[in-house]
Amino acid sequence: MANIFRQIDESGGIFKDERVLQPEHLPEELPHREAQKKDIALALRGAMHGMRPENVIIVGRPGTGKTVTVRVIFKELGEASNRVVPIYINCWEFSTRHAVLGKIATALGEILPRRGIAADEIFERIAEVMRKEKKVAVVALDEIDRLFATRQGEEKVLYDLLRAGENYGVNFGIVGITNSEDFMVKVEGRIRSSLAQREVEFRQYTPQQLKDILGERARLAFQHGALSEEVVPLCAAYGAKNGGDARLAIAMLWKAGKIAEKEGGEKVKVASKHCKAAFASAETAVRNERLAGLGETERRILEILRERGEVHSGELYSLLAKEFDVTDRTVRNYIDRLESLELISAEARERGKDAKGNSRVLKLSG
Repeated sequence: MANIFRQIDESGGIFKDERVLQPEHLPEELPHREAQKKDIALALRGAMHGMRPENVIIVGRPGTGKTVTVRVIFKELGEASNRVVPIYINCWEFSTRHAVLGKIATALGEILPRRGIAADEIFERIAEVMRKEKKVAVVALDEIDRLFATRQGEEKVLYDLLRAGENYGVNFGIVGITNSEDFMVKVEGRIRSSLAQREVEFRQYTPQQLKDILGERARLAFQHGALSEEVVPLCAAYGAKNGGDARLAIAMLWKAGKIAEKEGGEKVKVASKHCKAAFASAETAVRNERLAGLGETERRILEILRERGEVHSGELYSLLAKEFDVTDRTVRNYIDRLESLELISAEARERGKDAKGNSRVLKLSG
């Protein structure tokens, strides 16, 4: 009996290298993000010479290239100097001070005991390793908002890193990545100026920019002639319609190819159901990815909105306060984050005659 995997490989198929369409792929070029890449690199350059680099806050909507740009810069920074330890941390996965410090310690080669140790002791070990090896650490905190989402004070890890030079004689750089345009408003004044020494904005991609990005990925990912001419412009247009989201557009392109491959086709066609099915599948995948990183309180907010249709922000606070230890500030942070992830929409409305100011009416997006 013939081996099915050899049969599939020998058939050639639609894809040449589908890895370039995966979220973890690091492209050699970053079309339409060259200026942002240079701006961030200039801020971090001092780390190569043992100095404390500028801290950077990167702001932009989902799918605008923030994460991939930072990961490419970190790769090149590590290659350029063995004095620098670039450390990427997704705060969806590592959302507490203890977890962030544990991740940094591991990246520096420090083995932590299973019994668990206090965050302060972890930081002392980190500082000791850095002094001994004369290292500078540059830490990217993706979805940095997560550190501010609870009352537990997890953002204290920022104090650890920002004050490390004064308190321990070691240098850290912070690259904070956020979807929220007003993130810095939520940050306490005593650390705001130190945290955002440089701000870099990633604006949403235009349809033409998305077409350029997808065209290059398609050239590397698909066999010659495996895409009809309309596929890339269609995926680009759909990504542009959804906030200039390159990640969504790339996911659609990959999914369309997988559907065509499964059907035994030799070409991805717009006229067939390949692209139509890919739109729904890719959109669901991106939404599920965003949902996967939510905490218990954020999930409860979505449940409340599903149950009630729409809720005023003040009413939402009253409902959450019955179940969780929240403040008005933390609820605002939750709302802002869910809105930045395009999971909910918030519309400002005037309060009634007996109340002053405006209230926000919250609904599920889509």
